[in-house]
Amino acid sequence: MHWLMHRLRAMARKVPGRMRWPTRWWARLACALAPLALAGPLAFLFLNALFPLPPGWLDAPSGTRILDRTGIELRRFPAPDTRWRFPVTLDQVSPQLVTALVEAEDRWLFVHPGVNPLAVLRAAWTNAVSGRVVSGASTIPMQLARMAAPGPRTLGAKLAESFRALQLTLAHSKTELLEAYLNTAPFGGNIVGVGAASRIYFGKPPDRLSLGECALLAVLPRAPNRYDPSRHPQAAMAVRDRVLTLLAERGAVPEAEARRAMRQPMVAQRRPSPMLAPHFCLLARSRLGAETSLTTSLDLARQGNVERLLARHVERLRGLGISNGAVAVLDRRTREVLALAGSANFHDDSHQGQVNNALSPRSPGSTLKPFLYALAFDKGVALPQSRLLDVPVDYAGYAPENYAGTFSGRVTVTDALTRSLNVPAVRLLARTGLHDFHTLLVRAGLETIDRPAASYGLPLALGACEVRLIDLTNVYATLGQGGEHRPWRITPDTGEGPGTPLFTPEAALVVAGMLTGVTRPDMPDSWRLTRDRPAAAWKTGTSFGHRDAWAVGFGPTLAVGVWVGNPSGAPVKGISGATHAGPLFFDVLRALEEPGRDLHLAEAPALRTVTLCATSGLPAGPDCPHTVESLAGPTLALPRCAEHRRILVDKATGLRLEGSCLTTDASRRAVPLVVESLPPELAAWLASQGKPAPGPPGLSPLCRDVPGGRGPVILSPSSDTPYVLRHDAPASHQQVALRAASGEPDQPLWWYVDGHFAGTAAGAATLFWPMTEGRHTVSVTDSQGRTGSAAFRVLD
Repeated sequence: MHWLMHRLRAMARKVPGRMRWPTRWWARLACALAPLALAGPLAFLFLNALFPLPPGWLDAPSGTRILDRTGIELRRFPAPDTRWRFPVTLDQVSPQLVTALVEAEDRWLFVHPGVNPLAVLRAAWTNAVSGRVVSGASTIPMQLARMAAPGPRTLGAKLAESFRALQLTLAHSKTELLEAYLNTAPFGGNIVGVGAASRIYFGKPPDRLSLGECALLAVLPRAPNRYDPSRHPQAAMAVRDRVLTLLAERGAVPEAEARRAMRQPMVAQRRPSPMLAPHFCLLARSRLGAETSLTTSLDLARQGNVERLLARHVERLRGLGISNGAVAVLDRRTREVLALAGSANFHDDSHQGQVNNALSPRSPGSTLKPFLYALAFDKGVALPQSRLLDVPVDYAGYAPENYAGTFSGRVTVTDALTRSLNVPAVRLLARTGLHDFHTLLVRAGLETIDRPAASYGLPLALGACEVRLIDLTNVYATLGQGGEHRPWRITPDTGEGPGTPLFTPEAALVVAGMLTGVTRPDMPDSWRLTRDRPAAAWKTGTSFGHRDAWAVGFGPTLAVGVWVGNPSGAPVKGISGATHAGPLFFDVLRALEEPGRDLHLAEAPALRTVTLCATSGLPAGPDCPHTVESLAGPTLALPRCAEHRRILVDKATGLRLEGSCLTTDASRRAVPLVVESLPPELAAWLASQGKPAPGPPGLSPLCRDVPGGRGPVILSPSSDTPYVLRHDAPASHQQVALRAASGEPDQPLWWYVDGHFAGTAAGAATLFWPMTEGRHTVSVTDSQGRTGSAAFRVLD
């Protein structure tokens, strides 16, 4: 064109004043065609501006492949348009497939501008001679245009494809277009792209395809149904061999290699998606988005062990009315989820197998108690050898009870946790602070605790909330890692920085040590003498209403959580975390964990030893007769023991001497004596059980100026008058008044009827007890531990 314009300008200069047409015919033809040659590019530029390529025209939604930590495929999910599509890059495809595709479909791809004019002329001539369409001229860019906007095969559609092919070539490199074709070509049914076709037909990625498989996939998009290798292997082999012959003739592959590929059978079938770790895969897809390939933290070998152990365990429980279970296994350090089984069998519809019980919010029972004890240790209000009261208590109408329905009086903190006593835990929460405990649980990632602290109240210590197994297991991992908290993750660890402190290392170490004392179902008294039993710090829990049983804890490297119950929430009489979840916990731990007696706990540099009174569990005072040692952190908020004190007694009578007695002749007989005074609540409970409570001796009658020398006297009920039940009155209106005279009317009194706690009231106040037929005993204790008792009868 430039030569032609130059020639015309030269001719014009030879004839000044006017333009003269050349005399030769070819020159006149060139002059006539020049405007047409300019009109084509100008028309394309005009149409390109008028009808630009739509944004993302070649983009298509991708399916998702879920892989375990070693790259093993766990499951495939189709794209949102329900097509199997897994885009790949050219370096992820066998070079032989690229060669076969270019040679078979568009030999001059890297030469033509998107439309091959020579191929168009050849196809037109061949079709005209044959009288029918026997050859096409579609280039790879034109096929891309047709796949992006499918429609009827008309002349107008062909012109539109050609226009779009030119646009695509202008906007993208040929390698980009080749890659786009490999990812959008149809391969039969809802299989799109070689990334999906190679895996579904041949069970391998596209970079591992054989030469014969490459030859077939290069031309399979021409007629996906006719050449389907799983349904029509003979037709597929025939078209494969034609491509191999073509490649050999053109020298694209050695002839011997092509012949060898022709001799190989067509081994292809439509392989369904694997269904490994189904609950985990659904979780991964929902949390990680729709990337083409997701490498997760799951360890498939460990997953298989967990699934087998869970299925076997649940099968044994179904005769008891427990239909399902779940297990979560986390790496204690990184918080990677290594195994997750949400049910015993995902495909078991009769037992709601598709419910992921590892993510279902459920009442955790006593499994939250270790975190309360860790918080109390950090606040300095509870040490392993300090003491908690295990006697009845009433908090504005809330009266917690132990699982066994009994009380122990006073227990060590270690005993209260390892025995999972409810009453001491509630008392400890009241002392530690409900709001602080609630805040701790929220910071620990228990996302389902989403209401204000007051809406849970003190029952929060006993699991009056809902948590998810995977979240709960992660908090136990935090306890095992010195109190350093991290969110659980389902992707491989990337070596991120330090986590968030949740407990001090001192609290974590002390509570973990206490949890190692929880009785184990596997060789409870001698597991330390074995080689194959890993150490474990663990806790069980049974939910309100007997619906859920839990066992959660950690070994040297793993944190394990187990839940068993019914996905429907149906209760099971007698269900127990220790009995029904504990054995599976240790089965999993023994199968996956390293054996050894060392839990590899974090160092606790601020841990120290303090001396406590053996009786009260408080820091020992000068008069404590027996002491014990206990671990403590940097903070200690327990008061010094005042239960043991030194008094003076009359050597002759043994009675207490106070006040004016010490100025009389009696003072000559005064001798020192260390006495013990129990907390009034404990004294009242012991009295209700008919057990003696230690206390100071009575006051000498010589000490007349000392007030309050007499304990409470019961005024009602009367021992002399029987009470009669009336059948014509509501039972709620038939109550016995509990009233006493006390020397200190403003101090509280503790009441018991038949050994059961009836309530607390100020000395002058009256309590009411619902009448029941029979003989009853009533006792009352004041703040100094002095007790009065009486008996009464109720007649029907």
